[in-house]
Amino acid sequence: MKSRAHRICSLCLALSVGASAHYASADDSALLAKYDVNGDRVISVNEIEDQRKRLFASMDADADGGVSFAEYEALDQQRRQLILQARFDKLDLDRDGVLSAAEYSSYLGSFDRMDLNGDGRISQREISTVQEQSQNNNVKLSSDTRCLLWFCIRKNIN
Repeated sequence: MKSRAHRICSLCLALSVGASAHYASADDSALLAKYDVNGDRVISVNEIEDQRKRLFASMDADADGGVSFAEYEALDQQRRQLILQARFDKLDLDRDGVLSAAEYSSYLGSFDRMDLNGDGRISQREISTVQEQSQNNNVKLSSDTRCLLWFCIRKNIN
C-alpha cells in the first residue's frame, strides 16, 4: 500500500512539474539537471522516484534505513538556517555581519517589482496590473529565476 501511495505521490509531483512549466523561465536547464538523469530532456516518474530515494538516503544520517524525527528535524533546522542566513544577507548591505537601522529600514522588498514604471511610487493601476498578472499566472520572471511548483529561486540577489 505504501509503495502504491508513493507512486501516486510521485506521479502527482511529476505532473505538477509539467503543469507548472509556464511559471519557469525559458531556460529550464536547472530543473532538468536536477531530475533528468538520463539526459532525454524529459522528467519521468522513475527519475522523480530516484531523486526522492537519494533525498531519503541523505536524511538518514545514521544509515539505519529509517529517518527518525531527530534526523528529520536536524535537516529542517539546517534548511531554516540557510533561509534565515539568506534573508539576513539580503538586508546586510555592507556585509559586515550586523544590521544597522539604516540597512533594515532601507529594504523595500517587492517595491521595485510593483513599481512598474520606475517612478518611485506605486499606483493603484500598478497594483492592479501586478495582481492581474499573478491571477493569470502570467508573472514575468527574470532569466536568472528558476521555479519548481510554487517555489522560485533567483540566482542573483541585489
